[in-house]
Amino acid sequence: MEKILLIDLGGTHLRFTVLSKDNNEIGLVTKKKFNLDEELDLFLKDVLADDKNQINNLVFSIAGPKLYGSIGMTNRTLRIDKEKLKEKFNLKNCLILNDWEAVAYSYPSLKNDDFINLINLKNNFYNNNVLFFGPGTGLGVSFLIDNKFAQSTEVGNLSLGVKELIGDELFSTNQFTKIEDVVSGPGISKIYEIKQNKKLSSEEIFKLADNGDLISLEIIEDLINRLAILLSQLTLTFQPGKGIFLAGSIMRTLINFIDKEKFKKQYLSNIRNPQLEILKSTPINIVTKENLALYGCLNYFNSTQKDLN
Repeated sequence: MEKILLIDLGGTHLRFTVLSKDNNEIGLVTKKKFNLDEELDLFLKDVLADDKNQINNLVFSIAGPKLYGSIGMTNRTLRIDKEKLKEKFNLKNCLILNDWEAVAYSYPSLKNDDFINLINLKNNFYNNNVLFFGPGTGLGVSFLIDNKFAQSTEVGNLSLGVKELIGDELFSTNQFTKIEDVVSGPGISKIYEIKQNKKLSSEEIFKLADNGDLISLEIIEDLINRLAILLSQLTLTFQPGKGIFLAGSIMRTLINFIDKEKFKKQYLSNIRNPQLEILKSTPINIVTKENLALYGCLNYFNSTQKDLN
């Protein structure tokens, strides 16, 4: 029986699962720390070269821009080429996706109980487009057009508007030059370090906030305000009639800190009609489902097989 290896390769971790070709449900997902570039090749050799695994299909989600059939990772020197992988491991199919392109393809797998509405709950939509957004090691933004075609973006690497998002004082440190320097896990850590002269991970800062630490709470509140401002701009840019879906572990953690009314007020601020109606008509949801990129990899693989039939 043909099997598929699905891999989501992020900035710090690798997640993978193996399933049979006719299976549309993702079961056990294994997470591995990914430190050195060489570890990926060793991992692939270990999994794909083992005859008992019977894997002849590989779908790869990778954190980096996709060009000409290869992806260079944003925060590493590693470049992954689908044709070279296919030949090296004698694969029947080898597909590569940008990680947030894969997240966008996960949309058909989302059920109503897989997300929580934040603002603008709607049952009628002004178009069939969806925007996915999520801070993590960097900032991921992608969109799905008419439930069919996913496109990743490099919004996180834009420098436009960074000063307005971060404010003069932090901007003057010259440590925030692109949007993902501000809206990301490392961004949260960097702001805390500047304020407290102490290095902590974003996870540690969230724990401090949970325990009432005022500096951590202030940093998180500022992050939420920046998210609202940035999302209002992205709404006008992409006009996702079916909604914005906020995904990833940071967004799942932020659920407990967001005041919906304050968020909505910030999201709608400084925008006038008729553009204001676009914002009011766009639902914003937080996705609670995990491993979206793997679901997207599977959906994309299945769509390519339908095209062949």
